[in-house]
Amino acid sequence: MSPETPNVVALMAAVMNEITAVGKDGFNEAQSYNFRGVDAVVNAAGPAFRKHGVVPTCHVVSSERSTVEVGKNRTPMREVVLKVRYEFHGPAGDVLSAEVEAEALDSGDKATSKAMSVAYRTALLQV
Repeated sequence: MSPETPNVVALMAAVMNEITAVGKDGFNEAQSYNFRGVDAVVNAAGPAFRKHGVVPTCHVVSSERSTVEVGKNRTPMREVVLKVRYEFHGPAGDVLSAEVEAEALDSGDKATSKAMSVAYRTALLQV
């Protein structure tokens, strides 16, 4: 790494300085709660990542799937529990890693996608 190329930790600090707080602007009417969605977090972080040359990648470390019954009607739902490692690559070739766990339920085919969204949002909020 050349002396003029900042390391990825310094670049992540610069990214953090540019991102304002991401509020819980989404609202779940069915269960009556506010939430901070993955799109809001990605939209807040993306421009700063691009400006500073930080590229995130993801690697599923482990994945568990099961079917559970929920609610008074015992509706079958697919449950997915993931451990995902995110690597934030700097332009000098160095990497900062973060592992997160996430879970999601879905009655159709979206449990894995939901869990991946939760994992990415969590990683971005924690790094």
